[in-house]
Amino acid sequence: MQPQEDDFMRKYYTDEAWAKRTLIKTQLSPQTLEEYRLKWKQLFLEVEAGLDLDPASEAAQLLARRWVLLAEATSEGDSEIKAGAIKAWKDHQNWPLDEQDALFARYGLDPSGDRTESMMRVERVAKFIGQAIGRKYYAVASTRFAAADKQADEGLSKRWVELFRDAESSLGEDPASERVQTLVARWTELTRETESGPGRNVPQLDGLQNDSQDRSRSYSSVAVVNLVARLYRIEQVQQFLGKALALRRDGRASA
Repeated sequence: MQPQEDDFMRKYYTDEAWAKRTLIKTQLSPQTLEEYRLKWKQLFLEVEAGLDLDPASEAAQLLARRWVLLAEATSEGDSEIKAGAIKAWKDHQNWPLDEQDALFARYGLDPSGDRTESMMRVERVAKFIGQAIGRKYYAVASTRFAAADKQADEGLSKRWVELFRDAESSLGEDPASERVQTLVARWTELTRETESGPGRNVPQLDGLQNDSQDRSRSYSSVAVVNLVARLYRIEQVQQFLGKALALRRDGRASA
């Protein structure tokens, strides 16, 4: 069954994206695959329980962030893989039954049950996540890690990028550890330099603030997903460093 499934899904991806997708799948351990399966199942149920939330609300955004970051992890953030997945989802009504069953199983739904109801549940969740992503896209505001202002100091921008990468790679560590506290010190210093420097403008994304399109609709373009994924990653890092900074102030961090 697996070769037939792969043959069908192959058409949605470029050759390079398909090769990378296949490589990622073969490199994942059974334990990691099971962890992802459990995370998707739990998150699906949580999102489904929150469908009445305002997509712009904090609770909805936290759910969307978890969803996007989990998708980032399973695709390793590859834009071409995500483009193929988006293309595939747009055609999901034409998938063969075994592919639809695999989709249901991913979210813990019983393929032997009411197929129409199961698909409707998946579609409602997907629409909600799309709306939350759209709200995030249009609510883009200041963030020191976002695309730097073209007039900003290049050296300072580079240091922010380096800090973000170092902090993101340390998310699994103890916020009180010496390594993380060193990151906090860098964060504090860069914040001071950024806020005191001349001409520090809030980064903007052209056209976002004044766009008059319907902001309640779902968004599924690769560019939008990539941008929102980046913003969610930034928020994750900022919250992590904020927690570490709080520990330092409380005197519970490593010296």
